[in-house]
Amino acid sequence: MGRSSQRNVELMAEAGETGQPPKPLRPKQCHKYLQRTLAVAFPAIVEGFLKEARNGGCAHMKLAVELLESAKPEPRRTKGSAQRFLEELGE
Repeated sequence: MGRSSQRNVELMAEAGETGQPPKPLRPKQCHKYLQRTLAVAFPAIVEGFLKEARNGGCAHMKLAVELLESAKPEPRRTKGSAQRFLEELGE
C-alpha cells in the first residue's frame, strides 16, 4: 500500500466531505488506522493516567504499579506423560 493510498484511507475514515458515505475499511486498514490514532494521542493518555494516579485514584495507582512491575517469567511446562512414565519405571 503506497503513501497516497494511506492518505486516502485516512480521509475515508474521517468524515465524508464529498457528500458520499466513505467506503468501509478492511480489517487491516482499521488496525493501522487505530494504531496511528493511538500513537498520536498516547502522550496525552499517559499524562492523564499519571495525573489521576498522583491524585490518588486507586484504580489508576493499582494499574500503574502493575505496569511498572517487572515481567514475571511464565511457569515452565509440567513434565509430559512419557517423562512421568519413565520416572515411574525407574522407581
